[in-house]
Amino acid sequence: MLNSHYRNLGAITLPVYQGRNKYMHTFDLGNPVMAVGFEDYLPVVKALCAKAGALIGYAHMTVAEEVIEKGKTQRRPGPHVDGCFIPSLGLWGHDDDNGGGGTWNHNCNHITGEKIGRMPVIVATSVAGCKAWEGIFDAEPASDGDLSHLPLPEGEVLPANIGYLLSGDCVHESLPMIETVRRTFLRIALPV
Repeated sequence: MLNSHYRNLGAITLPVYQGRNKYMHTFDLGNPVMAVGFEDYLPVVKALCAKAGALIGYAHMTVAEEVIEKGKTQRRPGPHVDGCFIPSLGLWGHDDDNGGGGTWNHNCNHITGEKIGRMPVIVATSVAGCKAWEGIFDAEPASDGDLSHLPLPEGEVLPANIGYLLSGDCVHESLPMIETVRRTFLRIALPV
């Protein structure tokens, strides 16, 4: 059973696009420090985490400032759920095929003898391109998080320049761009 939900965290202003990329920068929610060259993300990261009530533990920030060609997606297409990011086990990775090392862990149970749930995430973009679904779905994701087998209602396209908190079970997908764009994607993977 998937309890898929998301919450609007309000309008945000992302830093000026510079073509930067940083994958899974780990930081302490109680004292956030950004990676070198990404210091201008600190105000928006602190604001989004505070609005989400995420103030304790470690989070993992991904920034992708990229040119996305017409018809392409920046992140993983197709309905899916994200998985678990476990740095202590060296499970680094990507939930799409745009590069990166390792994989998200979608078999989140009993990895280290303990049950680990999927991570909730905060997302924000400079150009709309994500659809999410609200509801309870009687479905089991594939081992990679894929839910293309799940019949879904229409879903909501999340607008740009607004932060959203997605539950660990939030069904979502990246949409193809209708024209070539420079797009900033910010994701903050939160503690379970």
